[in-house]
Amino acid sequence: MKGDDTHQSNMDKRHPSFSRLYANLSHFPPALLSVGTADPLRDDSLLMAIVLTSYGNHVELAIYGGGEHGVRHFGLQEDEEMAIRARRRTLAFMRECLRSDE
Repeated sequence: MKGDDTHQSNMDKRHPSFSRLYANLSHFPPALLSVGTADPLRDDSLLMAIVLTSYGNHVELAIYGGGEHGVRHFGLQEDEEMAIRARRRTLAFMRECLRSDE
């Protein structure tokens, strides 16, 4: 598949180069998917969590009520406390993953 093929209507939308949802994800690293309920990509995050779980991967899904896209970033949310909670959750997940690799 050529890079310029991505805009053609005859492209196979189920090709792994177009959508990672159709790739072999059996060796995906542990994943924390953080998403707000107001994020336009919320459903994509939910679907990715399902797909990764179906491959037996370690997946944690953190959903933040009312959170917008980029919920972990300070200053971009109306609810800064939500962003702080999301960042703390991310750090805890990273620490957990690093401990399990020891």
